[in-house]
Amino acid sequence: MNTLPNKYTKYYNQLVESRKLLNRTFQTGFEKHHIIPKSLGGNDTKANLVVFTPREHCLAHLLLAKMYSGTPKAKMIMALNALMKLRNNNRNTLTTKEYERLRQAHYKAIMDPDFRAYRSELTKKQWTPERRAQVAEKTRQQWATGPKRESFGSEEYKLKKSKQMKERWKDPAYIEEQSNKAKTQWADGGSLRNR
Repeated sequence: MNTLPNKYTKYYNQLVESRKLLNRTFQTGFEKHHIIPKSLGGNDTKANLVVFTPREHCLAHLLLAKMYSGTPKAKMIMALNALMKLRNNNRNTLTTKEYERLRQAHYKAIMDPDFRAYRSELTKKQWTPERRAQVAEKTRQQWATGPKRESFGSEEYKLKKSKQMKERWKDPAYIEEQSNKAKTQWADGGSLRNR
């Protein structure tokens, strides 16, 4: 995975090399960092690990997010976002500006078409037939005897939904939308036409 030839790559490499020279041992108050991130093909070998302080670790991930483009960049932003969510008393907190920049970069990254395709493939792999069967069975049980049946079957819920639907049907835009949907469904080859 090629990094961008920018100053952030240079800073990252300098940070890693300088901290490796310290020969730190992993202990309380320090954190292990994968030099080549695992999501980009890195491994758990000693050559690919360096021991950072929490602040250095955060800085390293900030630099990684600026060293790549496309899907690798999106992965690094996701990793940085996850790092910030860890509950660790030793980790320095972000300033509000840094947090805002991180969140904006995160939102931008997850909208990237390449990254969305990557996440889509990842999700498809996770939904094995066994997992689908388990989720389907759990859902059937919830609707048969669980709290969902109780809440959705209550008179209070039915009255609430009835009121919502009556309000929706007073809106001309909603009526037009539903009319267009019905026309499309009943057109030649539509889903309702051949039932």
